[in-house]
Amino acid sequence: MRAKWLWMTVLAGLAAGCGEGHAIFNVDVYSFIKGTGRDTIAYVVPAGFSDSASSIPQKVSLPGAGSSIVDSVVVNGKMNFENQSDSGTVGVKLYLAADSLGSLNGSALALTVPTVRVSGNAVTPDTILGRLSSSVLALFAGKELWIRLQAQGSADPGVLPLQGNAVLKGLRLTVVMNDKFF
Repeated sequence: MRAKWLWMTVLAGLAAGCGEGHAIFNVDVYSFIKGTGRDTIAYVVPAGFSDSASSIPQKVSLPGAGSSIVDSVVVNGKMNFENQSDSGTVGVKLYLAADSLGSLNGSALALTVPTVRVSGNAVTPDTILGRLSSSVLALFAGKELWIRLQAQGSADPGVLPLQGNAVLKGLRLTVVMNDKFF
């Protein structure tokens, strides 16, 4: 019961602090994924081809805001592409859904991070920055959502495959909600 009242107090403070019925929530998605093995996606792309690899869907608990309207969600994160062989491009897609199976659907695509060039045995840091697709915003009014990351690569022609790991180093979502918190 105390936890419920604590959340109500936090929500009331946020609503009052943001003015005109707006609240801003920062969700540290990385803290749910870090150390679970779901923060790393291994990729192997045959030379001259394109392919993708995916993480296992991960549940993220949210405070829930009932019938509130989600105005926007901004994504800010970091990822390292730890390439091991050959060269090409690698990018990331972020999928969000109400359940784990839904995160496997193409309609759950929430954000596409542009590809970066990788080469040889080197680490290429990248920034994840953008706004989520409006088709997934309603998920943030609930108490949980499922997240899945997908790495997509395209290998340069040659002999060796493009191979390495896409390693998530940070992922925060800033959720802006409007009205009806109680």
